[in-house]
Amino acid sequence: MLNFTWPLVLLLLPLPLLMRAPFFQRTRNNNDGIDAISIPPRLATALNSIQSAGSTGQWLPKAIPWICWSLLLLAVAQPSITGNAVAHTASGRAITLAIDLSGSMERDDFSLDGQSSDRLSVVKRVAGEFITNQKGNRLGLVLFAQEAFVASPLSYDTNAVRGYLDSAGIGMAGRSTAIGDALGLAIQTLRHDPASEKAIVLLSDGTNNAGMVEPESAAMLASELGISIHTIAMASEKEASGYETSPSADLDEATLKRIAEQSSGVFFRATTTEDLSAVYKEIEKLDLAETDAPDVLLQHDLRNPILLLLFVLLLGWEAALWQRGRS
Repeated sequence: MLNFTWPLVLLLLPLPLLMRAPFFQRTRNNNDGIDAISIPPRLATALNSIQSAGSTGQWLPKAIPWICWSLLLLAVAQPSITGNAVAHTASGRAITLAIDLSGSMERDDFSLDGQSSDRLSVVKRVAGEFITNQKGNRLGLVLFAQEAFVASPLSYDTNAVRGYLDSAGIGMAGRSTAIGDALGLAIQTLRHDPASEKAIVLLSDGTNNAGMVEPESAAMLASELGISIHTIAMASEKEASGYETSPSADLDEATLKRIAEQSSGVFFRATTTEDLSAVYKEIEKLDLAETDAPDVLLQHDLRNPILLLLFVLLLGWEAALWQRGRS
């Protein structure tokens, strides 16, 4: 079935004919000698060549502008073809990841591929693999530091969610840590969702020192709404280059434990990359719930073929005008 996102755009198809109506012609001629529309010289040449072309054997130059106009409107209308229904593998689980982007996440006390690495890079790798493995679950993403924001609402598109995580950077939301605000936003993404199992996976390496919401209050609200909060305290026990204090000095394990306990979640401690990977694998096994999922209708976007054809026609038309100008 052929569908259009903006079908009303097609009502503009006769616009060029309307512009040639006597009313517009009189307006142009009575404008004190000044054209209502300034036409570029090359376009004027093209129009003159079309008007001067005879009807015998010259239909193509007259048809190309109309074809191009029609293709342009078709592309703007965003046509698509609905394919066959495909069963979508799904579960009754909805998960929102809350990832810390505070300044301390740039500490290089973890490792990747045998090399020293900052915490955020490790999270992008390990949490990214977790996201990829969540086929059938709906995932959301909240990023936070001094401010918290929803990077992705709940979605089956795990590739998109991972892409949003990969694009995150230290400092894009400040350098402090607003754990309570992050939990509040994560709860909002889940509270009205129909999933039978809803969970938040909060990762932080610091202490709640910004924002308006107390983490414990957010945890109590999550518990009332049936949302579990699994917390991950991330910090190494080894010294980080450029820092005199312990890498875990700013880590508030007690608060993260209380958040998990109050919301029927699980607290995890990760001191190495291997620990963090094991934590996310363990979380994959929690809160599992199967449910029936509606079939998904595949949509095939037709805009790119239309725009490609439009480009080819315009290129050919330009070449023909250039050849005509030389002759």
